[in-house]
Amino acid sequence: MKLWDRVQRGMEAGFDAAIAAVHTITEKAGEGIELTRLRREKARLETQVTRRLAELGNKVFESISASQNDELAKQLGVKEMVFDIAQNEARMVDVDMRLKKEMKDR
Repeated sequence: MKLWDRVQRGMEAGFDAAIAAVHTITEKAGEGIELTRLRREKARLETQVTRRLAELGNKVFESISASQNDELAKQLGVKEMVFDIAQNEARMVDVDMRLKKEMKDR
């Protein structure tokens, strides 16, 4: 499973929980229907923007990683972030392998 798939799954669960919380809170507070509708729409749009930004970031990361374009990463000011992400992704693969081994040994 790719890093982006894991991140996306976690983000979607978090977004869904946040939207559900907004719905519940606004309804319990007894706010007017229009105010509730506007808050829900704002939360939906914020979620949509965050998802799109995450997709954009993933595309930039994949492009820089695939081409190993250090100059572009440096120009964008993300060289250190790309390196950190790559290191953490490698650690996650290692942890996944160790988890599978532990599960198999039980």
